Amino acid sequence: MGEYNIGQFIYRSRKAVGLTQEQLCHNEDGVMCFSVETLSRIERGKQRPNYRTMREIMHRLGKENCFCTPYLKTADYRVLEIKRELKRAIALNNYRTAEELLEQMEDGLSLEYMTNKQYLIRTHALIDRRLGRITIEEELELMEIALQMTVHSYKTRAFSYEILLPEEIVIVCNIACCYGKLGNTQRALELLKSVDNMLNNETLQINSYPSGIREMVSRNHILWIGEQGGYCEAILECNRAIADCVRRATLNTLPSLYYARAYNMQKFREVYPECLSDVENKIKLDYIRCALLAELILDQKGQKKALSRLEECNSLN
Repeated sequence: MGEYNIGQFIYRSRKAVGLTQEQLCHNEDGVMCFSVETLSRIERGKQRPNYRTMREIMHRLGKENCFCTPYLKTADYRVLEIKRELKRAIALNNYRTAEELLEQMEDGLSLEYMTNKQYLIRTHALIDRRLGRITIEEELELMEIALQMTVHSYKTRAFSYEILLPEEIVIVCNIACCYGKLGNTQRALELLKSVDNMLNNETLQINSYPSGIREMVSRNHILWIGEQGGYCEAILECNRAIADCVRRATLNTLPSLYYARAYNMQKFREVYPECLSDVENKIKLDYIRCALLAELILDQKGQKKALSRLEECNSLN
């Protein structure tokens, strides 16, 4: 996880699980482990917890070792290599290959760990849905079961206080996508907005999420804004996200963002033909950008080429 203001992390996590300061200060046997005054000072950033106190707090919050341990618990390095291959297969919509890789991974993952179970349920649901074995409703049910394994506040008001791991954010995006496809775009947007608020909460000082996490949330948010008919808002969100991707050099998301912008501009013009009448060339140019970047980014040395071609396209505006 990221490097947070530890007091804010503890405060928000405590709120998410619905514990008072008094309750958090006592263990399961009712024994006081530290004083309410100490916890209050820690949450307000006036005091740093020692190792023993921190370990007890994390245990009570269900966040043991979340700052330093990997999401998947395995001693087999090959499993992590397969996970990377599997992620790429899914990105390329090669779900048969993804299924084969997942079967290889399962042999090296102990079901003793909740995060391992969560990953397997989420990934099986994703693959099975794409291969037509389960319905969207069934995929949604499995995704929500997976999320609630580690995020107990899901579907409660306390969820807005949660600080999510990257893999949990991916599951939330999966869930939002299911709701969107089922026609409940409002629910999809609510979930994505909650995650976006967490990512942009300055008090948390989140600065070490893997590349692409923010962009993934933004891309999904744009998708369902557009599907809800908010084409103009979606276009503005695309502009902001594109600028952010270029600034962060997270180029993998750019093709889908240019496609989304072109799509929403096109839909806006269809609904309001009197507006944007002079942007047909811009729409075509965005589709060209999308195609070029998608091809170049797959190239091992494609990043510099992609930025170069992007500058060439921008000069045509």
